[in-house]
Amino acid sequence: MTDYSGPNLTPGYTNPPGSTSELLPAEILAAIDVPLYLSTACDTAARVESADVPDAAGWARRLHQRCRLNNKYTGADCICTCHDAGR
Repeated sequence: MTDYSGPNLTPGYTNPPGSTSELLPAEILAAIDVPLYLSTACDTAARVESADVPDAAGWARRLHQRCRLNNKYTGADCICTCHDAGR
């Protein structure tokens, strides 16, 4: 049996962006169709960018900086174009 204990199971622990500690095992990933991934932070940033609110660009920039970069379960990279621009 695989040991799934680790820092990701510690109450209050937050995995850093890009962490793969919760990634599913390779045999499971190979058996499923992994969808494209857009992080919640980047999705929200895109919505804020188009909103008519004070400092929308600043809020969106901060949200993009909070992106997980990859899906914590599948490892799929975030498809947001902000990553191509080097933030």
